[in-house]
Amino acid sequence: MSLAFAVLGAQLTMGLVCAAGFGGLRGADAAAAAFFGAIVAAVPGFWMALWMLPRRRAIDARKMARAFYMGEFGKLGLTIGLFFAAALLFGQQFLPLLVTYVACLACYWLALMMTR
Repeated sequence: MSLAFAVLGAQLTMGLVCAAGFGGLRGADAAAAAFFGAIVAAVPGFWMALWMLPRRRAIDARKMARAFYMGEFGKLGLTIGLFFAAALLFGQQFLPLLVTYVACLACYWLALMMTR
């Protein structure tokens, strides 16, 4: 779970950095949209980690497969729901949201490079 918390922290930090950048360039609405992009990236990923990491020592393949599918379906549902909410809340500022979302997804690669 420590890796999941590290990735979550990196994503939220990236979100704050992007929000500060967009806030300086385009104002408070862009900053709020950018930080919401970090939330859209971080919450579903952490949901998946909560489903998978505590169960990784389970020997039963069926339980592991079920945990994977439940985690993945929940992650997909959260991502769709959060993007829908983002479109409703930040329709005019969707570019900062999307840029921050992609930057926060890059944190997975950063975590992979730092742990290997």
